[in-house]
Amino acid sequence: MVQHAVGQGGLHSGELTLGQKPLRWVYDCGSNQADALKREVGSIARDGEIDLLFLSHLDSDHVNGVDLLLSQVKVREVILPYLNEEALVATIARDVSRGALTGVLVEAVSDLSGWFGSRGVETVTFVDDSDDEGGDGPDVPDAPAGGGDGDCTAKWTGEPVPFPETSSVAQTGAGTAKMRRAFPGAALLVMTPGGQLNWALVPYVHKPSAALMKAFNDALDAEFGKGTDKKAIAQSAKDPAVRERLRNCYDALWADHNLISMTLYAGPITPEIMEIDISICRRYPYWHPHHEWADCGGWMLTGDAHLDGLRRRQRFLKFYRRFSGLTNVFMVPHHGSVHNHSDEVLNAMPELRVGYAAAGPNNYGHPHNEVRDSVRAHHSAFFHQVDHRRFNQIVMAVRKR
Repeated sequence: MVQHAVGQGGLHSGELTLGQKPLRWVYDCGSNQADALKREVGSIARDGEIDLLFLSHLDSDHVNGVDLLLSQVKVREVILPYLNEEALVATIARDVSRGALTGVLVEAVSDLSGWFGSRGVETVTFVDDSDDEGGDGPDVPDAPAGGGDGDCTAKWTGEPVPFPETSSVAQTGAGTAKMRRAFPGAALLVMTPGGQLNWALVPYVHKPSAALMKAFNDALDAEFGKGTDKKAIAQSAKDPAVRERLRNCYDALWADHNLISMTLYAGPITPEIMEIDISICRRYPYWHPHHEWADCGGWMLTGDAHLDGLRRRQRFLKFYRRFSGLTNVFMVPHHGSVHNHSDEVLNAMPELRVGYAAAGPNNYGHPHNEVRDSVRAHHSAFFHQVDHRRFNQIVMAVRKR
């Protein structure tokens, strides 16, 4: 598993091999440093087809490399947090407020099925939010049993349902991706012909509060007229006059600067003795902070998750309580922003070895010194900044005996 050096953005790739064909996944694909992004996207594409592309949210610095990636390599399935029409408009309004709106984003959110399908994606899966007090955690079996020979595949727990249920886009057609929706708590288990391996990809989605979304909807109604089609607003966002009106509406949401973000745990389901090797470069591993046999091997990716808020943090910790103790590498949220950080999250990970921020040159003060110091204060972890330089990554290799 590799956190690629793309600077202020996000690009993570993972690969699990047992048979001839590896199972490959990517989490986020964007950066404000275009040259570094182009370089690292090319390195991922050269390794072959991607089974799963997780997009934590639609901020430009997390997705502005997706079109480039899809133009260079086949991606079978894209996984997104569920975005209703109000959330899509809010996402556009946020980028407008930051001066970061792109025509590609407007085109994509207007027709996700057609946009991804025309680029070779077979399936788009939405993950429902799991914010009902953290639920009972993900739907993952307690004791996976399997292995043997054969290629790895990823299988959802519970079959996702077609989405929208009554729409023709629920069916695969020429240049159209199949759209479906996974239920809250659904996870991807790694399977072989011999059974289920001790490895899972577990997404978790948080969403803005109902009160904030109501305030935003009220602002939209006041600005565009009550009952105005939200999709039509999104599709017209290329018009500068519409963008200015959206910027006014976004003021109702400014306090929740991370509207929706999907985190992802990639790692074992239950403790198992494995060799863990962590370094900052795959080809020239001159730095080995951790190399031992251990009963962990997990990596927690957070996108722009807002973990400073008490209720949101409590739900996150409750959802991932089975996997916190198996996490060795943790992406601090929002490039190390102090407004997204909590020591409570770090303390829930006793086997943490690396806390890192994916942050290149920026004007936001990312990563914040308080976040650096908090990671360094952990009893077994150190802090590392993954910026835009080629040999500045985080790499973790996990091998069974």
